[in-house]
Amino acid sequence: MNMTSSSRTRTRTAGILYLVTHVTSIGAVAAYAAGSIALGATLEFVLALACAGTGVLLCALLDDAGPARAAAFAALRVVEAAVILAGLLPLVGTVLVPGAPLDAAMPVHAAAFLVGQGLVIAVNTVVLGSLLWTSRVVPRALAALALVGGAIVLLSDLAQLWTVIPLNGALAAAAALPIFAFEIWFAIRLIVVGVQPRVTLAA
Repeated sequence: MNMTSSSRTRTRTAGILYLVTHVTSIGAVAAYAAGSIALGATLEFVLALACAGTGVLLCALLDDAGPARAAAFAALRVVEAAVILAGLLPLVGTVLVPGAPLDAAMPVHAAAFLVGQGLVIAVNTVVLGSLLWTSRVVPRALAALALVGGAIVLLSDLAQLWTVIPLNGALAAAAALPIFAFEIWFAIRLIVVGVQPRVTLAA
């Protein structure tokens, strides 16, 4: 596939949105830690939009390399965004309703984080990694990092769900490093190089 001007713009935009997801997610954690629920919720709202945006843009860019998996990735990114927004609702309620208990809202938010930014993102990263691997649109090492990183995060989040390891503890943070590295590397590549599928598949 030759990169047209419009597709190059979409590719760069997808890379920028990937970076936005990291800036807003880290910023939201810092905002919540500082006690600013409104700022944290605003950042997570932008995070959800950026997640959905990467799904839609990459689906359009990679559709000819594997339409079923490209569509599955986009759908999972939208699900991830929806779960993030659902987790925000009780927090926003504590801002809008004076005296609303924050302690009751935080477990729902933590659950949304585990499901949306954990379980769902793990699966959609494996789907994306599979598509990148077979289509050879990026170096094999980058595609392999997506596959391995997604699998590790999936195992980590299942272990947290079943209380085998502490929720959001040191082990969970370490398990998230490969997928974090993949997304940063992938984002930079999208911005600087783009994607040029060389293999067209049926699914």
